[in-house]
Amino acid sequence: MARQNFVGLVVSQGKMQKTVKVRVESKVFNKKINKELFHRKDYLVHDEGGISREGDMVRIESTRPLSKHKFFAIAEIIKNSGQKFAEYESMAKLNVAKEEAMKSKEFLDKRVQRENTYKTDINLLKDIKTIQKALAQGESKSNEDLLQVKKRYGIQDFTQDSIRQLLKLDITELEKNIETQQSNLETLQTKLSEYLANDEEATSFLESHGVSNPSELQRNIKKNLLRKHLLQDLQLST
Repeated sequence: MARQNFVGLVVSQGKMQKTVKVRVESKVFNKKINKELFHRKDYLVHDEGGISREGDMVRIESTRPLSKHKFFAIAEIIKNSGQKFAEYESMAKLNVAKEEAMKSKEFLDKRVQRENTYKTDINLLKDIKTIQKALAQGESKSNEDLLQVKKRYGIQDFTQDSIRQLLKLDITELEKNIETQQSNLETLQTKLSEYLANDEEATSFLESHGVSNPSELQRNIKKNLLRKHLLQDLQLST
């Protein structure tokens, strides 16, 4: 006697081991309205190897009763869409975890950089006060603190000019930072314009930075992603 066979979609892996829920769709003629309608029925199906996943298209076959409600077993996986989706989902979670780790590292690096800059500014102010105190009180040039300041900044004599030189160092550093930021901004705008004008190069750039199927993205989304990764590249290079 031939066994019953149905083709259906795995809609749930269920709570029971080696059991999945398969939805079988068939056409049934309704005499009242004289029209064929789709009829859906769910079956609890035995999955011995536990190989099917939600979204898989499978062929189920009747078998001996395995439980009170389980009379079918998976005979064949016709299309493993569920497995591919599970792999994609796993990969997506991994990519998200990597991106979060990278963002956390960038945040910590920037915080350390800010703290170092802050400490440098504090030390500079302390050194200026040290020189001012020495000039006001006429302390000996052999004072250990004064000698360290002298060595740190290459100062020959402790005068008002020494203080002006230290303040000039701070202003010069600030000017360099502003010039670097302006240069990075100009580079970013130039690169962004080039990529927006050349879709092939933009797609290649985004793919190299882990963006999936960039050619299918809307223009505004692609533009934002280009700006984001260009900015990250500039920050890493400086």
